Amino acid sequence: MTFRVLWSPHAEQRLEQMLQDLPERDLLAATVREIDQNLFADPTGFGESRYDTVRIGFVHPLGIQFEVMDDVRTVIVYDVWRFDRK
Repeated sequence: MTFRVLWSPHAEQRLEQMLQDLPERDLLAATVREIDQNLFADPTGFGESRYDTVRIGFVHPLGIQFEVMDDVRTVIVYDVWRFDRK
């Protein structure tokens, strides 16, 4: 069974700012699609648990904080950030 995936206004705004970087735009868009697919199909199998129903997940070069609400089959992405591998 699949989940509905919603991005909070804060996360959407941060993502929009990142997508303004034209050389990275295609990479970031592909990364967001991969994140959405993971959340849509198996959000509790993606990332790591943090507290209660809140988790974090990573698909290079993005990290997200999200909440899984099993009872209503919904995932809410609260924050998104960019990271670089060292």
